[in-house]
Amino acid sequence: MAKKVTHIFALFCFCFVAGYSIIHYTTTDAYLISRDPAAIGRIYDFSKLNGEELRTAVKQRLLAGFEIEKRADEQGVSLGHFVFIDSNGDKKFACQEYNKIALIFLADGMATAGEQPTMQVEGACEFSGEVSKINPLWIPVAKILNEKPADGEIQFNQGNPITLRFNGIPSEWPKTWILKSVELKKDNSSDTMSVEGGEISKYLGHPAVLKF
Repeated sequence: MAKKVTHIFALFCFCFVAGYSIIHYTTTDAYLISRDPAAIGRIYDFSKLNGEELRTAVKQRLLAGFEIEKRADEQGVSLGHFVFIDSNGDKKFACQEYNKIALIFLADGMATAGEQPTMQVEGACEFSGEVSKINPLWIPVAKILNEKPADGEIQFNQGNPITLRFNGIPSEWPKTWILKSVELKKDNSSDTMSVEGGEISKYLGHPAVLKF
């Protein structure tokens, strides 16, 4: 009987250790990187590119994945994700290297004292099961429209935290916004990846429009 209990206990310990190892391994960066060719697709793996080739590929990929999703009182803006080689020669997903996204929008067809209203949206650069796509930044449109139109910063901390900064806002909230720039960045560093101005229409083939 004692021998049988010992065998059962040993089997339990083996299963526990094996299970923990699998869970730990599949949630580490090393596992994510090791599966990137199959997970993200060769077309989004820029690890063999550098210099201008890399910059061009990144801009095209970010914008090729540009999508607006709608739900209830929010709208989400998502971008394309990719793999590249960082400054240390390590293969990484973009959101493993850059932890923030900043989007700047210009109000379409509106100006106050010659100044076009701007909206900056900043949130975390994250990805999940669909590694070819950066998770959407959810803009709480209904909450914004319930606020009195004004310049300033608004932080929303429910769900995924997001910061919005408005400038040059008229007496009514603009309803149509045109994407001016996209920037991937990280805390306490000037190292960024960005797409600016006319490059957006160049790579997308049309303006990127967000409608409240």
